Amino acid sequence: MFSEFLGAIYRAVRFSSILCFTSTTFVGAILANSIIDSRILWLLMFSASTTSFGFVVNDLSDAELDRSANVLRNPFSTGDLSRNRGIMISCFLFLVSLASLSSLSIQNQLFGIVVIFLYFTYSWIVRAKARPILDILYHGSCLAILATMGYVEYRCLDLASLLLASLVFFLSSISQILQEVRDYDSDRKTIRTTTALLGKKRSLILCLAFYAFVLTIFISLISYGVVPFEILLLTPTVYFYIPPFIKSIINEEYEDKMLKRIRGSRLLIIGAIITILILWRSYV
Repeated sequence: MFSEFLGAIYRAVRFSSILCFTSTTFVGAILANSIIDSRILWLLMFSASTTSFGFVVNDLSDAELDRSANVLRNPFSTGDLSRNRGIMISCFLFLVSLASLSSLSIQNQLFGIVVIFLYFTYSWIVRAKARPILDILYHGSCLAILATMGYVEYRCLDLASLLLASLVFFLSSISQILQEVRDYDSDRKTIRTTTALLGKKRSLILCLAFYAFVLTIFISLISYGVVPFEILLLTPTVYFYIPPFIKSIINEEYEDKMLKRIRGSRLLIIGAIITILILWRSYV
């Protein structure tokens, strides 16, 4: 029984997604400074706890809608976790987030409060997730701020931090659009998202446009010496992303394969990027 409870919590906080979100903070810190001290622990704790908080409050807000649409991925919609337990978990994660912020700089405390506000209003009050364009802006902004927090804890805001935030913003926006493409059939019956407004094909074309911005910013980061030239060794990983997008635009039946391929490769690619950056920083 206890193992089932832990399994439900694991699904609610979406551990693999937490790794992706938290990695942006870690990358920001690595790019800012070759010497990482104990502050990184508080940064990562905040990034992980506040992201988990966002996932839990989002699932709580979606529970009834998921049940009515018969989409039972959410542990609260399946009944594996009760609403009261969900509120307790979200309150605990909220307190952990605040406790983590107390050990960071004043600037990052302000950034952190903004992130918590965005995560909460994404699902409640403003409910940005059900507002076209705003849903993408919220998702992109949350990760961009998390990356910026990692950077500004060790260095002042500068052009490099703005480029990094822009890069993460577009990558996060792509992730949000892909999630909406996955949930397109169920979402359009209950909420109105950017993908529901544009349609799946136009949304995937928008992703390709965002990838063009990502490439431009990435080249700028290399030219300014913010990231090492060796990062280009990962260029072949583009094969995991661009061709599947093009195939999905041409043939909708390829969408599921495309989404699975991207989800299956993202942690490996993030791990490779972090490894290269750590090795680079150790020799700088």
